[in-house]
Amino acid sequence: MTRFESLNSGYSVCNALSTIDALIARHTGEISIAIHTLSTNILNDKDKIIDTFDEQQVQYALDVLKIAGIIRRDLTAFEEKARDRLRILAGRMGAAIDQECSVKDTISNSGNSWSLVPNSLSAVDIEAILAMPTCAEDGDMDGSSKSPSVLILQRFARPDKVGKNVVLFPDSVSATSRLVKSCQSFVFDICSALPMKHLEGLSLLPVWKQEESFWSSSTTDTYGTLPQAHITHVGEHMLALVQALEPFASDTDTLFLANLVMEDVEHVALKSWKGLLSAIDCRDSNEEFVKLLMKGRSGIKDFLIHQDSIQSFDDDEDAEDDDEVDSAKNAFCNQWLDAVCAAATGRLLEETMRIQHLSRKGCDHLAVDYNYIVNVFTALGVSGHPHPLLTHIVEMIKMDNDELQSRVATVNSDHQSLTSKVVCNVEKRIALVKGISVKF
Repeated sequence: MTRFESLNSGYSVCNALSTIDALIARHTGEISIAIHTLSTNILNDKDKIIDTFDEQQVQYALDVLKIAGIIRRDLTAFEEKARDRLRILAGRMGAAIDQECSVKDTISNSGNSWSLVPNSLSAVDIEAILAMPTCAEDGDMDGSSKSPSVLILQRFARPDKVGKNVVLFPDSVSATSRLVKSCQSFVFDICSALPMKHLEGLSLLPVWKQEESFWSSSTTDTYGTLPQAHITHVGEHMLALVQALEPFASDTDTLFLANLVMEDVEHVALKSWKGLLSAIDCRDSNEEFVKLLMKGRSGIKDFLIHQDSIQSFDDDEDAEDDDEVDSAKNAFCNQWLDAVCAAATGRLLEETMRIQHLSRKGCDHLAVDYNYIVNVFTALGVSGHPHPLLTHIVEMIKMDNDELQSRVATVNSDHQSLTSKVVCNVEKRIALVKGISVKF
């Protein structure tokens, strides 16, 4: 910007900004590629990550958020500084043009122009005068109010009628946004690698088809049944993740930089929920609906069992938010816990919908697994978790076959909304794997 100011004094500003924008965007893009390459190399062997996972891996991964925060902070500061300089250049250019026009008008009218010549000129005034004959565009010498170069500088330097500033470096802003998403995805991949790996292939476990032995009691439901290892690994990881996130969030300066790039972080968890919708044949949903469904805000509670108790859970969310409003540290940790919990929930639901058959014993195991994960998510105290679909599926699993068949037949009417279709298809899928005949 300094070189442009010295050589052009504000003329041809669009070309100058475009050149600077391209340089910054290219550099930022290279950093994005580096983060993506790092992520690919690390995540190539997920088994190794699981075997060697510790808190340090999470904290090292979180450092990329700090890098992205520094880049966004510096770009914002540079843009504001450039805007201030363009504002000064607009005033300086306008004054030089008006003075030149006054001198020409006086000379053309055979008047004395000596009174218009200043006694002295500063270096910047000289630069502005020298730049006019070589850099001025057509129409610039018609006065500052009509000068295209001045008007362009003013448009870049001042907010518009609604108070919005023109983005000086749009490509750089876009490149930074892509970098932010890459960094968010990298952190998420590290934080969620273990639970997503343990939930992978859950639908293929032989335990779902396991029948009760001759000696087992037919009067007991889940008594004596314990959560399976893959679910306990997920729960233990989620509880340990709190401790892994807190050291990074305890540094005020680091947390400030990270929070600059935490917008829309929930996008990292959408893939699991898209997989769920695919598994229940609801592919005609847009991304906005997926977000609402993932957050339990799509009106889904209106279609679930015990909706009154589910609603009361949401009513308590404001109280939880009030407790955490002054704690940036807790808010940061909860954002990542929310993302990982949402992704794990989506993957668990997807794998459940892909189970081919559930015996009575398999239903017992699945109900216990679900109750365990519900208890873990409740203990975390993250707003919006556990998702209402988790407890609803437990009710479906425990429900008597005749009662479930009656419920499925009742809701098998025309779907009034995409949300009702999701719930209906989930219930049909549970009924189908329990051996109940249903129509899709």
